[in-house]
Amino acid sequence: MSYKENEVVAKYTKGNHHSDCGEYNVNDLLEMFDEAEITVDEYGTTDGVTVNDCVDQSLNFPIVTKDLVVTSECDDMFCYVRDNSEIDVPCSLELDYEFQQQSE
Repeated sequence: MSYKENEVVAKYTKGNHHSDCGEYNVNDLLEMFDEAEITVDEYGTTDGVTVNDCVDQSLNFPIVTKDLVVTSECDDMFCYVRDNSEIDVPCSLELDYEFQQQSE
């Protein structure tokens, strides 16, 4: 995969409204990455698929339609499609800080 586990700040599993650690929800994800394209490699390459394309908003509450990973790399935040073979990690305080900064 094109990111390192120590850069992961949150994971979202397909079909869920909340991140795996339960601290964030899909609304937080959309607020931070509205219309941002999914990153496919370590060079920041994208393939035209946006975070919004990976969210089903037709229900009472939005859910992710793919397994997603949010990372923090060199003061930038990225969103990747998650490889199901990866291990789980707890959510990061760095995402809390970044989310707070984006909300202000």
